[in-house]
Amino acid sequence: MLYSPASRLRESSDEADTLVLDTRRAPGGVHSGEPGPPEPAGSGDGDGDRSRGLLKLLSLLGVAVICGLIAWHVGVKILFIRGNLIMAGYTILISSYVLSRFGLAAFYRPPADRGIEPTVAIIVPAYNESEAVSRTIHSCLALDYPRDKIEIVVINDGSSDDTWERMQEAAAQYPPGAVRCIDLGRNMGKRAAMAAGIRATSSEILVFVDSDSMPAQDAITKLVQGFADEKVGAISGLTYVRNADTNSLTRMQATRYYVSFQLLKSAESVLGAVTCCSGCFAAYRRSAVVDLLDEWEHQRFLGVECTYGDDRALTNRVIKAGWTTRYDSRAEAWTDAPDDYRKFFRQQLRWKKSWSREGPLLLAHIWRSRLRALPSVAVQTVAGLMSPLVILYSLAQPLTHGRFPAVYFVGLFLVSCAYALVYRMLRNDGMWIYAFLGTFFYIAFSPQLLWALARIRDGKWGTRDDAGTGQSPPAPRSEAADRTMAQPCLAA
Repeated sequence: MLYSPASRLRESSDEADTLVLDTRRAPGGVHSGEPGPPEPAGSGDGDGDRSRGLLKLLSLLGVAVICGLIAWHVGVKILFIRGNLIMAGYTILISSYVLSRFGLAAFYRPPADRGIEPTVAIIVPAYNESEAVSRTIHSCLALDYPRDKIEIVVINDGSSDDTWERMQEAAAQYPPGAVRCIDLGRNMGKRAAMAAGIRATSSEILVFVDSDSMPAQDAITKLVQGFADEKVGAISGLTYVRNADTNSLTRMQATRYYVSFQLLKSAESVLGAVTCCSGCFAAYRRSAVVDLLDEWEHQRFLGVECTYGDDRALTNRVIKAGWTTRYDSRAEAWTDAPDDYRKFFRQQLRWKKSWSREGPLLLAHIWRSRLRALPSVAVQTVAGLMSPLVILYSLAQPLTHGRFPAVYFVGLFLVSCAYALVYRMLRNDGMWIYAFLGTFFYIAFSPQLLWALARIRDGKWGTRDDAGTGQSPPAPRSEAADRTMAQPCLAA
């Protein structure tokens, strides 16, 4: 059954009120003992409810008007194409892509609750996360999934701090065998840690949770429902930024995360090809992963071993194998985002290197693995690679041509407004302005992609000390360490 865009957005808005009032408090008292975000003003007030309903309606109308303007502009460009054909073609491509995201997302529905309870293995790779790993372990043990159907495995990837001790301390607070702690003995890279977790478990569904992430209590129950469809190989959950209130940078990231999941991943899910099941919180069918595990773990590109982009690379291979990938907006988790610009830009560089490698690889096979997603992936890849050149060209126009690129910046303004209105329509936490500002912010440093392409063979992680690239030489190991690597230790 297809739902109209209006009904989809109205239902999403209703669900968003519950999310703001209830689940945003989960990073507080439920899991971490910290106070959660305050409830929005006016909750439970009849006049306040009517005001919020009116604001949602106005936001919806605003999005519709903006989409209409963009569609009109595309039509004019096609009918009266002239001047710089490359720029005109780029405008048509990117505008059509943006419109398609809104159109497809309007038809998105999360997987239905089928009442299934497959066996689940939660795999948490950790490197130098002594402050966060205990919180993650406690949140995984607080899940409402049947205990006899869940495995929890936490892997220490040769941390140089006290992550291993913190893991053991947290695991010791639960019955023996409730949490298995594996020490790799030396730093081998996140993929090796994830692969060790996969091989140490036997469950039907593999759930990856970053060591600084926290799934909601009902997250696993909801996330596994999509696997009732035997064609589904992977499902991404919805991840919020736990430390959103820290500063302007984390607020922009929080709104960017939310719009990316609720708009872009929703659109990809309708096509059955979510191109990146985020490592913060995502699930894979074991049978979709085991046959490609070695190839993924030891992936090489341009002659060097791939040490970043593990989530995008694994999703890419699952799609290539013919599986469908989905997004479930009901399965929620929280993660920490960088709160200083140096760490943030290093993270973005790593993500851009990952996309620069996996984007073209996805395009090379999507025509046979998921044909209906081909136009979307093709435009996304071509426009993405062109974007840094386009912004540099636009900024240079006043100097080289003596004119201001008004059309480009008006288009960017309209898209920013649309993202902000979508955020305001679905959430009532007062951060919609950061969705607007964040769009300009992310576009402003898109030329970083050029540096990412130049550094694509560099395996440095960026946001950790770079022993963690998987390329460090083997460290001397004691006999005890060898035994630890060969056999997981049960934390008692």
